[in-house]
Amino acid sequence: MWCPKCKAEYRDGIKVCADCGLPLVEAQPMQLDTSPVEEKIGVLKRMDSRETLQSLSDGNNAYVKKSTKYEDMKSSAYAFLLVGVGGIVLLILAFAGVLPGPLAEHMKGLMGIVMGGMFLIFFVIGMRSACKLGGLKAQVLAEQQQTDAAHSWFYNNYSAKAVDVSMEINASDELQQKFFLRSQFIKRVLCTQFPDYEDSFLDFLTEQFYEELFPHD
Repeated sequence: MWCPKCKAEYRDGIKVCADCGLPLVEAQPMQLDTSPVEEKIGVLKRMDSRETLQSLSDGNNAYVKKSTKYEDMKSSAYAFLLVGVGGIVLLILAFAGVLPGPLAEHMKGLMGIVMGGMFLIFFVIGMRSACKLGGLKAQVLAEQQQTDAAHSWFYNNYSAKAVDVSMEINASDELQQKFFLRSQFIKRVLCTQFPDYEDSFLDFLTEQFYEELFPHD
């Protein structure tokens, strides 16, 4: 239980704040940023400038979902395995004399050795990729748990109106300014609540939550 004024926490069963005399609420009161809007814009712009320079120096830091990586690796593993195994079987049939024709004769010489090495490399790459799928699958599940945790916490504490009120955003403000302030606010509170999350993952969540909160922007 929480006091809506002094934000003191009480154990279950207590109904009134001992200091303020106000009825307690179940959810922790939302903390609004009361600093002047000009100061917020200045700070956030400096933050944005540093992040932009960092992204330029580090290259493309766009977050790729673990599920996307998993599907890409699975497709690559199957493709390499299929080509590798198929090529090796083809060479075996050629050396065994099962495959007739001039192509089979060429495969028995130097060309066959080169192709055999290539197909073996494909097979090894496919096997290594397949072995990594188990670990990547665990990362997919962990990513989904992190996403669910962030989604549940954020929407239990904030709404579109709460974000705009906290940043003192008016309907007459320019869309670019709204996007900038809202995005920075969402990422800031997520970073505070989930400091262990990757920065690129926080950017991904920020974009996702923004689109959900402000679909018409």
